[in-house]
Amino acid sequence: MLNFEKINSLAVSLLEKAPGFAVSIFTDSEVIFQKGYGSTNTEEQGVDITPATLFRIGSVSKTLTATLIIKLVQQGLLELDRPIKESVPELKLSFTGAVEITTLRMLLSHTAGLPDGGDLFGSKDNDALEKYVREEVPNLSFVAPPNTMYSYGNHSINLAAYVAERVAGKRFAQLMNDEIFTPLEMNRSMYDPLKAMTYPIALQHEKSDEGSFRVDHSFPENAACHGSFFCISNTADMTNFGQMYLSYGRYNGKKFLSKESFQEIFSLQANRYTLPESSIGLSWIKEFDKGINYWWHSGGIGTYRSFIVLIPEHNIGVFTAASNNVGWEIVEEILKQLVSLSEEKQSWSEPNLDIIKASCGNYLNAKSGLLTIEINQDPCIIHNGRNFSIRCLTDDHIVGVDDNEEVQVSIGLINHPDYLMVNGSPSKKIIEPLTKLNSDTITSFFGDYQQGEMVYTFYLDGDTPTFFDGDDKLPCTYLFKNKFFCPGYGLLEFDEDNLKIQNAWQFVKQ
Repeated sequence: MLNFEKINSLAVSLLEKAPGFAVSIFTDSEVIFQKGYGSTNTEEQGVDITPATLFRIGSVSKTLTATLIIKLVQQGLLELDRPIKESVPELKLSFTGAVEITTLRMLLSHTAGLPDGGDLFGSKDNDALEKYVREEVPNLSFVAPPNTMYSYGNHSINLAAYVAERVAGKRFAQLMNDEIFTPLEMNRSMYDPLKAMTYPIALQHEKSDEGSFRVDHSFPENAACHGSFFCISNTADMTNFGQMYLSYGRYNGKKFLSKESFQEIFSLQANRYTLPESSIGLSWIKEFDKGINYWWHSGGIGTYRSFIVLIPEHNIGVFTAASNNVGWEIVEEILKQLVSLSEEKQSWSEPNLDIIKASCGNYLNAKSGLLTIEINQDPCIIHNGRNFSIRCLTDDHIVGVDDNEEVQVSIGLINHPDYLMVNGSPSKKIIEPLTKLNSDTITSFFGDYQQGEMVYTFYLDGDTPTFFDGDDKLPCTYLFKNKFFCPGYGLLEFDEDNLKIQNAWQFVKQ
């Protein structure tokens, strides 16, 4: 039995980190804890957060989009393993041959090789998704060959959303309303920000240097990315969604997903090569930690954060939404209460030096930076300037550990000459020398960079290049050429008057 008093006490303490958030804990048939905390707005018009309060839920939207796709498969309008070119004949992709083999299964499992990205601010027009697929998607550079490895990204889900739009003959938002929101009684879930503003809605908040919260007076909107990270919802609605999954596809006693559809959603598609161990289904991540399996997805857009977690063996679901970066603390507390905290010491297998030797070299990863595998006297890993010893879980999964035997980097050796996985993301081998720039050139990178209302500052704090995101001052590691690694943000690349984060999001120098 969960200790709700402890959970509530933890939630109250999180108001130091976020001005407003909401939590729902549920089973397949009842809500066992649901509460709002804080205010929608720390300025003059704020009201108390309740389970009905709206939030942007970020990439948790992907689980909704995947559910829509599987519903259309169930209706016979789509097939997971047919090339999407059959539904979108004019589709163009930059990787040679990709358009002929890319399927919905690849898109929903993030194995199509498309990059992450998607602008926070873009077109609000009804045809924004269509224009995006016609004008932007053909120019996207692939991060890996299709159907080779897991590579999380928004563009895959956006493209899947467009395929749904084409075969159903309805705009994506209307399709979601008809197929998902209405039958699951998600009456305040939507993609229209103007309609959302007619209900109580939590606003984004940033934290000042003094520790107080201030409203970020912007509201990201880009209709082309509705499928991947732009849904607006609340804890009450997302509870209905989670209960449908805990009920194995049933809602209010009626079949919503067939047994076959439900199994497809949670069929494992690719190893993410992380610790704790995790794999990907169709837009749901499966994780095994401390002896418990659970399915989850997180969401972040601007300062909004959300999490949905399903723990079927305990018939427990959790959803949190916040106007700043909190929520996972609640999930961790629930997991602690459900499982024993005693953990066996990680056991390692003998390294296969032939496999490791074949993977030696330098690799660049948009999310986790620069990694080098070397074999001199002893095999070692260098990750963003730090040296680690190699330990092996299996022949194809190695990790880098520090002097305390704590895992700092997790690597999947996927039997490909040019790629491996680093901390759950694809890394590509670098052949050219890792040349360094002089200090004067690096100094020219310092300044403010902006996209819409979002502003980041890159500057020198003493001798350390530092990235300020409005809340935290993050020390960065210089890698090579114009590239730095920033914890929490990944690869920073500077080019003339632009900053590109994770090789996906571009900001202009002011």
